[in-house]
Amino acid sequence: MLPIFVINLDGSTERLSKVEQELQKIGVSFERVSAVDGRIMTESERLQHYSPELNASNYYKALTPGEIGCYLSHRKVWQLIVERALPAAIILEDDFLAQGDLTGVQAFVDTKQAFDYVKLSDHPNRPRKTTALKLIGKSELVAFDKPPARTCAQLVSTRGAEQLLKHSEKFGRPVDIDLQYWWEKEITVLGIKPFPFAPAPDVQSDITAIQSRSTVKQHPFRRIRQQLSFKLNNALRSPKY
Repeated sequence: MLPIFVINLDGSTERLSKVEQELQKIGVSFERVSAVDGRIMTESERLQHYSPELNASNYYKALTPGEIGCYLSHRKVWQLIVERALPAAIILEDDFLAQGDLTGVQAFVDTKQAFDYVKLSDHPNRPRKTTALKLIGKSELVAFDKPPARTCAQLVSTRGAEQLLKHSEKFGRPVDIDLQYWWEKEITVLGIKPFPFAPAPDVQSDITAIQSRSTVKQHPFRRIRQQLSFKLNNALRSPKY
């Protein structure tokens, strides 16, 4: 059985109870990982990995304490995968719904195909176009035209975790946006459909809800430039299946 890690803030007991209910429905156990709370970190602690310089060049607004904590929470789990030499593990935030079992995910892992990072949920409002790569039982391994935002649910291999840690010693974007720049991380982002998880409607993970993104000053011209650069790089670098 694949290890499952759930990122959950200390004291967020209602979320944890909901996680238990959702995973009981599909008959799997999990390990809780205490989320990094960006609110209680000192500025020097946040700046250990968060780079305002990278943020200014790579993103259109400063990250909130919640977004920094969210990124650091995922780094914490990637480090666990590497330290324990796990071939792969599922990483969940605490705002998901289980909408299918993990038969397809386990079958994919059992094929021994090399992989880095596999999305197990789509964005609820902006589903991404996919290309089917391989049929695995009743599931499909797919490639994305653009990896969906949100980090609700994912499967990460040891190599994927190593690469993500290596390329996030310093970061300037939110983790979900940074993963869309997969070529910078030297990884490939795939998906498994039907997606076994979905973000809970109208619920935002506590680890990112600490401060609203809308309260942060935005730089629209920087955003337009970054969007154009992303589209060009994504189109040029995407594998042709």
